[in-house]
Amino acid sequence: MENNNRKKDIAIVGISGRYPKSATINEFWEHLKNGEELVHFYNDDELRAVGVSEENLANPNIIKAQAFLEDPNSFDYSFFGYTKQEAMSMDPQIRMMHEQVWTGLEDAGYNPKKYKDKIGLYLSASDNMNWRAYTMISNNENINSFFLNQISNENFISTLISYNLNLRGPSYYVDTACSSSLVAVHQACRSLLMRECSIAVAGGVRIYSKPYKGHLYQEGMTNSNDGHCRAFDKDSSGIVSGEGAGVVVLKRFEDAIKDNDQIYAVIRSSVVNNDGNRKVGYTAPSINGQYECIKQAHQIADVTPESITYIEAHGTGTKLGDPIEIEALNKSFGYNTNHHCAIGSVKTNIGHLDVAAGITGFIKTTLALKNKMLPPSLHFKNPNPEINFKSGPFKVQTELSNWISDNNQPLRAGVSSFGIGGNNAHVILEEAPIKNKITEDNSYKLLRFSAQSLGSLNAYQEKLVSFLETNENDSLQDMAYSLQVGRNQFKYNRFLVSNSKEKALEILKDSLSTALYSGKLDQKRKIVFMCTGSGAQYKNMGRDLYENEPYFKQLMDEGFSIIKELTGVEVSKILYKENTDQEERFDINKNEFTQPIVFVFEYALAKLMMHWGIHPDKLIGHSTGEYVAACLSEVFSFETGVRLVAKRALLMNKSRKGSMLSVSLSEEKIKAYLNDNVALAVVNSPESCVLSGTEDAIEGLMEIFEAEEILYSKLKISLGGHSFLMDSVLEEFRQELENVEFSALKIPFVSNLTGQLITADEAKSAQYWIDHLRRTVRFSDGLATLLKEPNSIFIEVGPGNTLTTLFQQQNHDQAANNTAINLIRHPKQEINDQEHLLIKMGELWLNGLDINWEVYYGAQKPYRVSLPGYVFNKTKLPVKVNPFDLLNFSGSENNTTITRFALEHFDDNEAFKEDLDENVVSFVNYVAPTNETEEKLVEMWKTFFSKNEVGILDDFFALGGNSLKGVTMLKLIQKIFDIDIKIKDFYQKSTIKELASEIDMRLKFVVNLEEESSYKSVMTI
Repeated sequence: MENNNRKKDIAIVGISGRYPKSATINEFWEHLKNGEELVHFYNDDELRAVGVSEENLANPNIIKAQAFLEDPNSFDYSFFGYTKQEAMSMDPQIRMMHEQVWTGLEDAGYNPKKYKDKIGLYLSASDNMNWRAYTMISNNENINSFFLNQISNENFISTLISYNLNLRGPSYYVDTACSSSLVAVHQACRSLLMRECSIAVAGGVRIYSKPYKGHLYQEGMTNSNDGHCRAFDKDSSGIVSGEGAGVVVLKRFEDAIKDNDQIYAVIRSSVVNNDGNRKVGYTAPSINGQYECIKQAHQIADVTPESITYIEAHGTGTKLGDPIEIEALNKSFGYNTNHHCAIGSVKTNIGHLDVAAGITGFIKTTLALKNKMLPPSLHFKNPNPEINFKSGPFKVQTELSNWISDNNQPLRAGVSSFGIGGNNAHVILEEAPIKNKITEDNSYKLLRFSAQSLGSLNAYQEKLVSFLETNENDSLQDMAYSLQVGRNQFKYNRFLVSNSKEKALEILKDSLSTALYSGKLDQKRKIVFMCTGSGAQYKNMGRDLYENEPYFKQLMDEGFSIIKELTGVEVSKILYKENTDQEERFDINKNEFTQPIVFVFEYALAKLMMHWGIHPDKLIGHSTGEYVAACLSEVFSFETGVRLVAKRALLMNKSRKGSMLSVSLSEEKIKAYLNDNVALAVVNSPESCVLSGTEDAIEGLMEIFEAEEILYSKLKISLGGHSFLMDSVLEEFRQELENVEFSALKIPFVSNLTGQLITADEAKSAQYWIDHLRRTVRFSDGLATLLKEPNSIFIEVGPGNTLTTLFQQQNHDQAANNTAINLIRHPKQEINDQEHLLIKMGELWLNGLDINWEVYYGAQKPYRVSLPGYVFNKTKLPVKVNPFDLLNFSGSENNTTITRFALEHFDDNEAFKEDLDENVVSFVNYVAPTNETEEKLVEMWKTFFSKNEVGILDDFFALGGNSLKGVTMLKLIQKIFDIDIKIKDFYQKSTIKELASEIDMRLKFVVNLEEESSYKSVMTI
């Protein structure tokens, strides 16, 4: 297939929708493919229940059919930050499009919360005067009247959603009657080509707010006489009404290719025009108007009519409309009877969706191109004799068939939508180019998902299992990547690491699996890298990373090259290859190799993390590890660091022989065992130290500790670091240090000598690094210094978990909420290094830290693919309403009363029940009210924010308040307490405790004024 794609082509990269009997786009496509009519025919009892009279039930011209949405009253308002009262007053169409726009962007693989470029929004919604009347009459005091006007009015649909999702491109409400949503697509394409945005979302929605009571058939009008839309058929009599919502996500084609986006189909051109007065009346269609629109679309698309093999028609099934549409098409195709082009109308499946009709036909055709199948157009048996089928290429598609291209040309289609008043829209679509296949390897992938509630998280896991079981086309890597870059992170999180779909499915389906990790988001503010010292190394540490991570290998090889230059030894063979008999003298645990290898390994690992976007705010090293910290802080260069550490190791080997002993005693208690032959080398934790001394002295201590039943462990090392045994090599090390060009530190790090942040002068001082070799390592004090800052995550960038273990041994303030993780497996763990590291990336994600996945994948960037969308919580909100039911007339205007907005009829606590448990993340401790004012405010806020629990320390704005909500709440406070509080005072005292104090003070002041006024009155008398 040869695609001749151009710079002005537009890619369709995401789709979402809700249609009758179709909760998802995939379900909708299955119904279309199977030729199913999704219209519901009501029985009399159903219509009686909504108040249809017996007279109307008996009227043969009342047609009891409609294609309606199931569950249109559900809206996960909490997900989008609305209160329940706001959601109840919001136009149901606006509610639904919040979810559909979000789902469409997810389908495209883009997270609007993190997308840096502009996203434009172009939406249509049916007029809903009935709903506006309902909200005006219902008198909801919990919503600011100004804001109420916006959320109940479909005209604000785009700007409300743009504000909520932070979409910063153009935001249009499009209204050209029935063609609105296809005109929205046209506007979106224009904005992309004008570079007003980088992503454009277009769509339309139609939800009835009136209870359905049947439609009246009248000869010559647009409504069908039997509840079926029989487009192009001789028995056609018009439309049946339907509900639905559809959204498409668009990008410039060249950008979509560059970004490895999934592409459903390509828009070659879109054109919009108006009939003018070239027709019999304002509401009538025009042959010339439609012809000019379609012909221009062909010209802009740079395609011949003969290359188009399907038309998704406006196809209303009206006696006037269908013949005119086919005549305009015939003219556009040059009355070519040698060409064959199928034609159909989705209205035969779901009726006419008003402003959402155009986007629905557009989506149907896009899916047909993607699947290379033409679904049937229903109810066509014999052509309408008024239609001139004989003079053109068109034949109604009456059965499902494969869509096969001619002469290796791409499949092409046209989509039409025509509006009352003469606004015509036509779009030329082309099948997407075949994407290059990326061979699936057996490398490990991090598969993760997140939700705002535990119920949604569990439901999403079920959807993911079903998807993995049925999807054969997309690779696990593409799926993992799409979840990593295209989904937002919420409160509840879950992840797994796998190298195959089969293994991933096994983990997801096993409720007891230890390979499925779950946790609540625990946002960390600070990152600390902990650099391990010598002693934790082991053969083949990080080997899988060395073989699979090019950036890590590059830095490791650079370090190995420097070590070889200094020592003549190929240390990569010591670390990663089996030693031959001649190489047995080269052992990774020999100090002259251990220190430089550990230094290079940790530096490469830390730089890999920084390369991926995880940057430390502070650093701490353990002995040799402090050299890594200094190098990362740019106190000296990588090459200098390798040379220093290698020289340090050689000098330590030249020192007097000694031994080192780890002892489970505090620094205070271990002092009793120190003498001229034994020194305190390291303070690891409050209950763990390391002694250094002569071999005989250490052997003697081991006997004492054995007798006193004190836990100890002799280190596998034949020297006495950080003690008097180093004195003989200090001068030679000074000479080496005096040749070093030190620089100002860039990242703060903790000094092993003081346990405090190192000063700028210390870091650049040769004497400091001499003392560092000789004196006690106060690692425990250093950790204690860093642990004073709460909400920090400590990342061990070295082999094993030595420092993570020492971190756990510290005296922690639980409220500080600090965490530590190790990136490299312990030598006794039998797990692939890459698998282990990705698990740790998952743990970082649980702590609110994410890597740059674009950098992670580099040139091997996967494709974005369509995955199941977010599972929104189900709620029950009003949709079908009669404003006049809220009015209770007692016979005179003066006695008219208004029924208040009733919350109790719409209970959705079940949907959010998991958020009520005591383990839900909260940044404020619950404190109960202590007086009457606080009790009143608590009840007001619980109602206002639809919360089951509000404490006096909760902040109005932290709970989801904003300026408009603040004005509304202030009016309620003024009404309940009968006092005057200024808005600025409310903003400054935004917790219940502060606000109650301010109210009580003002009430007391009012009482005092009243008493004073009363006293003055008495005195006057």
